[in-house]
Amino acid sequence: ANYYLDLAVTCRMTSVIQSIESPSHHISTELNIDGNPNVSKITLAEQITYLEKDFILVVKSLGLDQPRAFVEYNPQTETNCIMLTLVLKFAINTIMSELIFVIDRSGSMQGGPMKKASEALQLLLRSLPEDCFFNVISFGSQFDSLFEKSQPYSENSFLKALKHSQEMTANYGGTEIYNPIKWAFDNSSNDMPSSVFLLTDGKVNNVDQIVELIKSCEEKKKDDVRFFSIGIGNSVSHNLVESVSRAGKGYAQFVTNNERMDKKILGMLKNAIKPPIKDYNITWTNQIVEDVLPMESESVDVDKPTISLFSDNTTPPQVAQNFFTNIKIQQAPFLIPPIYPGVRFIVYCILEKGIEACKEIILSANSHGGPMKLLIPLDPVTLQGSKIHTLAARKLIQDLDDGNSLIHKHQRNNGKPIPVSFIREQIVKLGITYTLVSKYTSFLAIDERDNKVVAETQSFPNQRIVPTRSDEHISYKKRRSRKMDSFLNSYNSSEKSFLPFSLSSSEEPAILATSVKVKPPKIETLCSFLNFQSFDGLFLPSEKFYSWFGKNDFKDFEIIRIKNERVLCLALAMAYLELIMFETFKEECEMCYEKSKKALKKEVDGDEQKINEILEKAKEWVNKWANE
Repeated sequence: ANYYLDLAVTCRMTSVIQSIESPSHHISTELNIDGNPNVSKITLAEQITYLEKDFILVVKSLGLDQPRAFVEYNPQTETNCIMLTLVLKFAINTIMSELIFVIDRSGSMQGGPMKKASEALQLLLRSLPEDCFFNVISFGSQFDSLFEKSQPYSENSFLKALKHSQEMTANYGGTEIYNPIKWAFDNSSNDMPSSVFLLTDGKVNNVDQIVELIKSCEEKKKDDVRFFSIGIGNSVSHNLVESVSRAGKGYAQFVTNNERMDKKILGMLKNAIKPPIKDYNITWTNQIVEDVLPMESESVDVDKPTISLFSDNTTPPQVAQNFFTNIKIQQAPFLIPPIYPGVRFIVYCILEKGIEACKEIILSANSHGGPMKLLIPLDPVTLQGSKIHTLAARKLIQDLDDGNSLIHKHQRNNGKPIPVSFIREQIVKLGITYTLVSKYTSFLAIDERDNKVVAETQSFPNQRIVPTRSDEHISYKKRRSRKMDSFLNSYNSSEKSFLPFSLSSSEEPAILATSVKVKPPKIETLCSFLNFQSFDGLFLPSEKFYSWFGKNDFKDFEIIRIKNERVLCLALAMAYLELIMFETFKEECEMCYEKSKKALKKEVDGDEQKINEILEKAKEWVNKWANE
């Protein structure tokens, strides 16, 4: 082609920009524009004639996850819009849970997607808590389950599921999601909260039907079921993945063809084993405001058309239904989304003229551990424009589409069917006001400049191979030991029994108290090491385990001065995970580490001081070993 897409993006943040990456395209990044560390610019570093997939940017900036509330004034609508955004951090105890993994094994998952799903499931199975129940459902044109009912997590069920996950192939035909999800709900436990995890790369035509199924199950189980979804690849239906997670009060994540899903799905698992948080509320204003609604449609007769008593017209006259007038506060989304630690939380609120926002926005909820509350100061600087309004309007349209809007949920309309024509009217109004594309609004852009030939081409390309983005490369100034280097290479290349993994990590390395000068490990090294761990967190003594550290047997570790062999292996494994793996893969192995910590506590009868002494000895040895 003689023409290419030219794309330049300038990022202006309120704090220092640490990095900008794209998991979808090759980009060139220029930081510190005009000496300002808060401004950066990116451009495409590849020749593209048109976008075949989403263009994704990941911007890391200091303090980006802190609670913030902004207000924007739109002079055209004479309204204020507040945006509340934060990544929540709180600790609550885990509970006994049922975990159901629904895995897409249709033909489109062949190759990379199926491999990623299989590897992620293996890591999930190793990370499950001891007191959970679980099941695995495979689906395509047909579906089946590993167990007839969810089974307690035990050595037998773990090994059976692990073998099943390692043998998974994409041989189930097409993509039919409704029936396996219905089966999962129908056979879920009534004695504990349930969480369903959907991993798919597909598209379906009955999204609305699936959403209604999930909503009905939510109502039956009184919110004790949650639905999490992972969209795989560049062709997955965002509508499907996001709609089912919204209906199921979970959340959605996406991974491109160049990303691994381990970190994202393990984050979901951590949140799924915590009790649901309920009774959300956000206080936007201290003013008492009542929405003005018409009373029951008992309009004056003079407003109604006269019906002839003798007419060939068989179509009854339409009665105007004016559900709402003068809505003064519009929260978007109207139903506050569930809050989860580590997941970004965004809610908007449009305030009509004359309604003043609080100086501190109040977010409150209730959990099993008691009430929860957070005060977020409103930024005193009022922004001008319509950007935040537009984002809020998009959420309002989504609410109207999903049947979750204020109109649908208001007590005066409870149980009443809302006419489609009325919903269409509201969506069109929002779409036109904020120039938003929806199912009822489309826009045509017209370039009124002179018609000049910018470039000529003989044919439009029918197929184009886009070079994939290579894995992230991180430079390290510290030297690595020859011993550790050869050790990593040997395990990365010679262990044929372990499934291969590829490195893709976008999180910042954690700062460790103990410095270990080794080459950053790859994810397959972690998974190979975790093969030594049993379902209950133990690392049992074996020749293979000792050979991982270049030793033959228990006697080679006498210098550590730990007399119990089981305790030694546990301490060595925990020290290895903490010092070697946490820097790059903390989120991927943290739950496995916690299982081992509980196992160690049992081995020493809960003696915390003894645990600390044992771990210090093991870390001292691992640190010396890694740097030899």
